[in-house]
Formats: sequence, structure tokens, C-alpha cells
Amino acid sequence: MLKYVLFILAAAAVIGGAIGGIHLVKVAHRNQKEMAPFQGAPTPYTANLGKTLVIYYSMTGHTQDIARRIQQRTGADVYRLETEEPLKASPAFYAKVKKQLKTGQYPRLAGPAPELDGYDVIFVGAPVWWYTAATPMLAFLQQTDFKGKKVVPFSTQGSNYGAFFEDFEKNTRNARILTGASFNNLGDEYNSAVDNKITAWLNALN
Repeated sequence: MLKYVLFILAAAAVIGGAIGGIHLVKVAHRNQKEMAPFQGAPTPYTANLGKTLVIYYSMTGHTQDIARRIQQRTGADVYRLETEEPLKASPAFYAKVKKQLKTGQYPRLAGPAPELDGYDVIFVGAPVWWYTAATPMLAFLQQTDFKGKKVVPFSTQGSNYGAFFEDFEKNTRNARILTGASFNNLGDEYNSAVDNKITAWLNALN
């Protein structure tokens, strides 16, 4: 009996690994296709967005990377959202996030809220958790009135931004939401293409 149980577990592991491998191949192909138009010479930055602020939450560093690239082009001020209780990826963490999304009881944010007065454009970015915006970002949106400001969302994710932008708009008060952008978590070989994608996106916001 034990022999059969071990056989079933081994077979399940092999099947799971094969499915995971197929998914990774598909994601790599989609990334290559999506980023192909942005390969080549650097795209000149031509936008004039006025005084700009980038607000972001980042747990692993991917969203921070995109925020800094936006800052490099726009000269924006940057505000990083932090939670009172530091968050780390774990099975318990993902279960907790799912409960937060269900109940709307998001993690408490640390520090004072960012000052929005005086800015013409505000970029707001976060990773995708459970196919929507990370709960610290939802906590920020829950307590923020943008008072008619131009707001530009951006997401980072493994391969699927899900309902990020739809949920972002639903949870954002009194904002003129401009066209957002999503960024898959890519390897260093795509660095120049990501730069061009960001520049093209910013230029189109004019």
C-alpha cells in the first residue's frame, strides 16, 4: 500500500513539475513577444509632465525598480509606502492577504501620508497579489482623496496583472486617472527594453 502511495505522490510531483515548466515557457514566449517592439536604440524622453510624484509599495524590489526608472526620466519626488508590520512572503502570508482582500481590512501603514499638494501628476504603483493590487496599496487608496489630481497607476507582476487596473480605479477617490502600464518581472537581458517601454509610456501621457 505504501508503495502505491509513494508512486502516486511521485507521479503528481512529475506532472506538477511538467505543468510548471510549460507555464514558464509560455510566460517567457509572451515576454519576448511583448518586449520585442521596445528593443533597439534608446527612446528619447520628450514628455513634460510638470511637477511629479511617484508613490509605490514594493516588497521584493520589482516595483521599486520601475519607480526609480520613472524618477530618472521625470525628476519626480518619490514616496515609498511602508507597513507597520513588515511583510514577508510565506504560505501564511498569502493566506492572510486573501483574507484581507475578502474582508477589506488591509494592513496599517507606517509614517505620515504623503503630501499631494503642488504636484501635477502622481504615479501610483504596486505589485499584483491575488490578481489585484497589493493590500498595502489598497490601504493607501482607502484613506486618500486625490482632490482632482492626475493619477497614473502602474503594476508589477509575474505574468498576469488580473484586475489590478479595474480595482485601482474602483478604489481611487477624486482622481483623473491616466493610462497606466504593467511590467512583468523580467531578467537583466530586458533592461534596455524596459527602459524604452517606460519612456514610450511616459511620452504618450502628454
